[in-house]
Amino acid sequence: MNDRIVGTLQGMLSDPSVAVRVSASAALDRLRARKQASAYLGTLKNGALEERVRIVFAAEEIGGREGLSILLAALSDSEPEVRGAAVRALESTPTPQVLKALVTQLPKENGVVLGNLLEALGKSYRKELAPILEKFLDHPDYEVCGKAIVAYSRVAEGDRWEQVLRRAEAESETIRAAVARALGEWSEEG
Repeated sequence: MNDRIVGTLQGMLSDPSVAVRVSASAALDRLRARKQASAYLGTLKNGALEERVRIVFAAEEIGGREGLSILLAALSDSEPEVRGAAVRALESTPTPQVLKALVTQLPKENGVVLGNLLEALGKSYRKELAPILEKFLDHPDYEVCGKAIVAYSRVAEGDRWEQVLRRAEAESETIRAAVARALGEWSEEG
């Protein structure tokens, strides 16, 4: 079946329509990349840092089950740069499987990667994440706390907004700026 699909796509490369040729070319690229998914997983385990980061970006392009499996594997990388890139790539796919993996990663992270995780969870707009994100509203790292405030504001409902409002006079300008961003987003929706 795969040979027929590849043959059909290769034939479509000479279609009179530019849109068809472009789509066929992109489809062939994705098929080739998917065939390399297992090699990408190997590079993710043993490659140099730069190669592993490139693998994350390639996995995002591959998409589908193969790309997702590579991105989820990248969450376990030893380097924060790789994990952070994986989180950024996964934030556009807020499926239950991805959200569960991101939530599981929260206690293992700090700094920028933790901030990325909080942002990704907030961008899902899933109200059931409010209690999880609320735990980070008093994080000692002001940058992480600021990301938590904005993320939390995207999932907070009702009187939970008091958690955001009470931080408007925080000592840290980073936190006050995050409150302002959160309130700006809330005003757009309200």
